[in-house]
Amino acid sequence: MATARYIILGAGGAGRTIASACRSFQNQLGFLDDQATAREVNGIPVLGTLAARAEFPDALYIVGFGSRYQEKRRDVFRQLRGEGLHFFNAVAPEASVDPNAALGTGIFIGAQCVVLPNATIGDNCFLCVAGTVDHDVVLGDGVYLSPGVNLAGTVIVEEGAFIGTNATVIPGVRIGSWATVGAGALVMRDVAPGSVVTGLPARNLIHKGMKE
Repeated sequence: MATARYIILGAGGAGRTIASACRSFQNQLGFLDDQATAREVNGIPVLGTLAARAEFPDALYIVGFGSRYQEKRRDVFRQLRGEGLHFFNAVAPEASVDPNAALGTGIFIGAQCVVLPNATIGDNCFLCVAGTVDHDVVLGDGVYLSPGVNLAGTVIVEEGAFIGTNATVIPGVRIGSWATVGAGALVMRDVAPGSVVTGLPARNLIHKGMKE
């Protein structure tokens, strides 16, 4: 497996979910993980720790860290890009991505996700299962959409924001950078950067401040 062409950083839940979307080239996959003790996970070899990426300079990478590691996911992505490494997008076969949508790099799009015309998805975004990204939505870099999120047309979600399971955002709303939208929330107005909102309709709980 020293010739792995596609490497997932992290063999936990998020990394395994990414791997499941890559069935058509699973025999070319490998994991790098600082915590894993097994030699393989779900039939995919663990090639070493994250530092072992130096052995695979020609591979394509994706950062498979879950929602608890938003800032670390950003930092690792930036580090790899600074090292001149390249990324791939993992799009589940069951997802639907309109050809007029614009995708960055290092993106995961899960099964039953729908991305509609002229949506823009930034680098290093993670779209969990069964979400909808309507027309002309813009996702900044590193956005995390939990399962079942529904973003209506022309929504803007800025860098690093997290949107919880089954949340809905109505048309034209802007979610600020590094904001958190709680599970099941109905967002009907703009959310300030660094804020935490939840409820029906969503209301501000706390202002966390922006992440540098």
